[in-house]
Amino acid sequence: MTKSQLLFDSNIIYKLIREQPQDAVEKLVKGATIYLAYYELGNALWRECLLLKRISIDEAEKSLDLMYSILERMQVASLDNETGSEVLDTAYKFNLTFYDTAYLVEAKKSDKILVSDDVKLAKAAENLGIKTLSSKTLMV
Repeated sequence: MTKSQLLFDSNIIYKLIREQPQDAVEKLVKGATIYLAYYELGNALWRECLLLKRISIDEAEKSLDLMYSILERMQVASLDNETGSEVLDTAYKFNLTFYDTAYLVEAKKSDKILVSDDVKLAKAAENLGIKTLSSKTLMV
């Protein structure tokens, strides 16, 4: 399996960068994600900084810069009308958020392995015949 076959959800991207910053770039840049990851990563840093007070605004800005520079080197899929309809239908069918389902539909559409720790998302992926991996597999 090559990393180009992997589609990372934003939670995995965040976790890899925060917990294994030296290895994250190598693990992520040959993979893929969806454009939503830019917003979700920014929101995670906002939460860490403003709500949880775990990091300063300066640390959040440095982290955001690193995360965005990694995303720029990844394959990033965007959403079109047809895919949006498929995401909505699939989200409804599996009682998932539109956001999470967008990763699922992109993995199916691009024939990639979805890398996520979201149990509900992994179960839906299994029902759709999409292979999944968890962060435990990558964080060795």
